[in-house]
Amino acid sequence: MCHQVKEVKMDNVVVMIIISTAIILGSTSIFSMYLGKKSTESDWAVGGRNLPFYVIVGTQYATAMGGGMLVAHVGIAYSNGWSAVTYGMLVALGLTLLGVIAKWLRQQDFTTIPDIITGLYGENKVLTCLTSFLTMVVPFGWICTQLVAFGKLYSALTGIPQNVLMIIFAIISLALVLPAGLKSVAWTDFIFGCFMLVVSIIAIGIALNLGGSWSTINSKVPETISQFPKGLGSVGIKTILLWFLAIIPGTLTNQMYYQRIFATDKVSSVRTSLLVSGLIIISADIWAGFTGITIRSLNSTLSPEEASGWFLTQVPSWFLVVYSGFLVVTIMSTIDSAIQSISVNLTQDVYRKIINPNATEKRLNYLSKIYSVIIAILGVALSILYPRALDWIVATYAFSASGLLFPIFLGIFFRDKKLFNSYGVIGSMFSGFIGCLIGMFIKSNIPYVAFGLVGSLFGLIIISILTKNKK
Repeated sequence: MCHQVKEVKMDNVVVMIIISTAIILGSTSIFSMYLGKKSTESDWAVGGRNLPFYVIVGTQYATAMGGGMLVAHVGIAYSNGWSAVTYGMLVALGLTLLGVIAKWLRQQDFTTIPDIITGLYGENKVLTCLTSFLTMVVPFGWICTQLVAFGKLYSALTGIPQNVLMIIFAIISLALVLPAGLKSVAWTDFIFGCFMLVVSIIAIGIALNLGGSWSTINSKVPETISQFPKGLGSVGIKTILLWFLAIIPGTLTNQMYYQRIFATDKVSSVRTSLLVSGLIIISADIWAGFTGITIRSLNSTLSPEEASGWFLTQVPSWFLVVYSGFLVVTIMSTIDSAIQSISVNLTQDVYRKIINPNATEKRLNYLSKIYSVIIAILGVALSILYPRALDWIVATYAFSASGLLFPIFLGIFFRDKKLFNSYGVIGSMFSGFIGCLIGMFIKSNIPYVAFGLVGSLFGLIIISILTKNKK
């Protein structure tokens, strides 16, 4: 009899999870459609270049947070305490470095990363294709991994088959993207970001209630991970170096961050928006650190990946319902941004620059919606076919950064000296790719992205010198 009561209670919780998720996503979808009715042709790619400061900050935060914050970052804190904050500080550093060139980028009215490359090195179809590919591969990886994460998580919570959930989630993501492109994505991400902050604060209260006072929590975990600032480095210098080589180049070459720079309404506020976004991301990792350490004090027998899931089994039913919505919007904010980013590359860079230079904005917006649907279908198909083989997508960060980092930043810093040309950039992209492959095959302790970056730098310099007088 008691077992039956528990089953009925759990069934009620599942129903409430589904209802709360439907309400959150349904209301934001309706808001997105409302924005679509008032949208202009420039809203799809760059949000009309008039997104308010607070929306830019909110969407940067929501995009950067993703599902990894809730699982991976809490897992880092569970095993290595405040080292999770070190991770967030590296992301914030990347955004700060991006702020160095942000004002110039916004003044140029660029739309995509290939636009930047074209502006620096001139028209070159081969270069445009290579840049577009390197730009698109990372957000597509985000789509697949986030779909799998959502499918596994909600299948465990609701009992609905994982594949069905991924299809449903992809459809809902399109409902946020299709009405107005970046404008609807940015505004809904801003709403999601606000929701994330509120639920995070409530989660801290729940965790404290479970763990007791902070001194009690600290007494149950190793001092090496709980002491501040000592705990910031508890993960080890080698791992921090690995993070640095992965996060900084990845942040500096992620088009989803660039698009929000291009979309801000005031050139003067673009750097401030990046700094504020970085501070908010650090605060999110402080939350992850606090949550992970608290879970460690309650149960020290888990693997880092199990920490968040176990925490959900300990919270009150009402908060499980709320937190489930929190998980959905966090993952959703990454997927919709990635779909929109790839569609812009396909229309603005591939179709407009290579296939049909005379295409109208109306035609491009129509194709953007078609491409968004195709991207979502491909993402779901790959996620269903290879649900356990998506870890390789992490490598896309290394290959993308190796091909884009130096051509973008050295090109901007030395743009008046004309030291580099399109041949050098093409060579840089190929040598960066080859460097990454070499690093992977020799299985060095040095991250293979380092080999790619070195190859890219030498390729850019040497080939630019050899082709200096070539037109």
